[in-house]
Amino acid sequence: MRVPQHLVDRRREELRALIRRDGFLPVAEICRRLGVSEATARRDLIAVEAGGHITRTYGGALADYNSAFASLDERSGRARPAKARIAEAAVARIPRSGTIFLDAGTTIQAVARSLTRRRDLTHLVVATNSLAAASVLAGAAGVELHVVGGMFLNRQAALMGARAIRALDDWVFDAAFLSGQAMDASGISNSHESIADFQKAVLRQSTRIYFCLDASKLGRATPHPVAPWKQLTALITDAPAKRLAAHGITLPPARLHRA
Repeated sequence: MRVPQHLVDRRREELRALIRRDGFLPVAEICRRLGVSEATARRDLIAVEAGGHITRTYGGALADYNSAFASLDERSGRARPAKARIAEAAVARIPRSGTIFLDAGTTIQAVARSLTRRRDLTHLVVATNSLAAASVLAGAAGVELHVVGGMFLNRQAALMGARAIRALDDWVFDAAFLSGQAMDASGISNSHESIADFQKAVLRQSTRIYFCLDASKLGRATPHPVAPWKQLTALITDAPAKRLAAHGITLPPARLHRA
């Protein structure tokens, strides 16, 4: 029986929204979420790609980097209370002096806001590739602020790319605070290769590594690994240990900080 076109259109809009939210979806996951066959999923992907905003990949689909990736304002409004709690927990681990890196995620932007309320900083050097974080920290007492240069990505309000990665060679960070789009048993990942590559470059320059992810990042599928759990100093999250364990994530207490 032929499915009415308005139902097909509604399903394809839902597919577009799912890919935009998650950044990447494999075909098997599309079939599960929409309750369709693999053949139907692939036809839908072809139709959605023709309308723009996604790129089909081997085994799935990827949100186009700038046209479909949710804007900074859109992402900032998600899980705001959880991000605020995570930020407070992260700031408690920032030293009074030294050199740290803050990346361009919205949770890390919350860390920057929380950091401005610290009154005991003596000489904390902060490097970031986030214009949003930089604008928050500009003029903060006890903070020497540096922005890592590179290619400007509008929807992320961030500087990325090969030039930004090369700029990191001049730095050694006592601690880095980073975000991510997904976490599972294998570690932390992102949907876009350039973000993952930049974050991995930050990790190479960092003594202590903190990832700050809210519970909504559990159960997502993204194609570009950033860090296995063994590489982290700690995960700072609002996700309960039972939910983490259900996704194959078991960390010792010293490496799991609940917000």
